[in-house]
Amino acid sequence: GIGGTFQYGYNISIINAPASYIQAFMNTTWLERTGVPLESNVILLLWSFTVSAYPLGGLAGAVIAGPMAIMLGRKMSLLLNNVFVIIAATLSGFSRMAESFEMIMLSRFFTGVNAGVSMNIQPMYLAESAPKKLRGAVALTSASFTALGLVLGQVVGLRELLGGEGNWPLLLASNVVPALIQLTALPWFPESPRYLLIDRGDKESCI
Repeated sequence: GIGGTFQYGYNISIINAPASYIQAFMNTTWLERTGVPLESNVILLLWSFTVSAYPLGGLAGAVIAGPMAIMLGRKMSLLLNNVFVIIAATLSGFSRMAESFEMIMLSRFFTGVNAGVSMNIQPMYLAESAPKKLRGAVALTSASFTALGLVLGQVVGLRELLGGEGNWPLLLASNVVPALIQLTALPWFPESPRYLLIDRGDKESCI
C-alpha cells in the first residue's frame, strides 16, 4: 500500500500547500524569459493545466493498468510503476533549478500515471493474494492507505516542514520516498496466484 494507493492520496494533498509559491514561480520564470509578467488569468490558466495534468495522467494509467497486469504480472507492474514516480520526482525536484514550470506540469502527469496504475492493480493484487478469511480486511487497506496518504500529505505540506517557500520542490519530489520503500519491500512478496495459474499457466508456482 505504501507505494500504491498511498501515492494517490499523498499526491492529491501535497499540491495544495505550495500553490501560491508555484504560481509566483511561473510568473517570475515567464518574466525572466520574455521581460513581460503574466496576467493573473494566464497564471490561473497555467495553474489549472498543472492541476489537471494529474487526473489526465490517472486516466492514462488506468488505461494501461489492465494490459500491464496481464503481460507483466501484478507484482512486477507495481514495481515498474515506481519508475513513473521517480521520473516525476526528478522533474519537480529540479524544476526551479532549471527555471521551467513546464517540468512541474509533466511531473504531475507522470504522478497521475502512477496513481492510475496503482489504484487498479494494487486492489487486484491484494484480493488475489490474500487468504480467503482475510480477503475483506486486506482489500480494505487500499482505502486506508489512500486516507493515510491524504493526511500525511497535509502534514508534510505544513510551512514548518516542507510547505515553506524555499522547500516546495522538495515537497513535490518527496513522493519518491514511498516509491523507494516499495521497491525495497515488494520484491520479497509473492506473485498473485491467480496470475500465475490463469495468465501464465504455472500451476506449480500457483500452489
